[in-house]
Amino acid sequence: MIKIKHKVTKKERRRLTIFILSFIFIIGFTCINIFPDWLKIMKNKQEITVLQSSYEELLDTEEALKAEVQKLQDPDYVERYAKEKFLYTKDDEIIIRKTDTE
Repeated sequence: MIKIKHKVTKKERRRLTIFILSFIFIIGFTCINIFPDWLKIMKNKQEITVLQSSYEELLDTEEALKAEVQKLQDPDYVERYAKEKFLYTKDDEIIIRKTDTE
């Protein structure tokens, strides 16, 4: 085999240098423009997880409130609730509170 050495001329070296610098500039410019958008995307993903957990908590609260509304439709439950919570009584009833003394 015959090895032929090709000497790189100044013109080819300059062309290669300009190409590499242009490539580095384009990559750097693209990264600088994409980085703020990438940060916004990451921030939005974190906000989505926080809002999702908040949403699930609100759904649980809504479910509990719907159950409470359903219970309050029953007159016996309303009467018992008023007696326990607000110490309401009928005219001929007496309230006796039990205290734990041990």
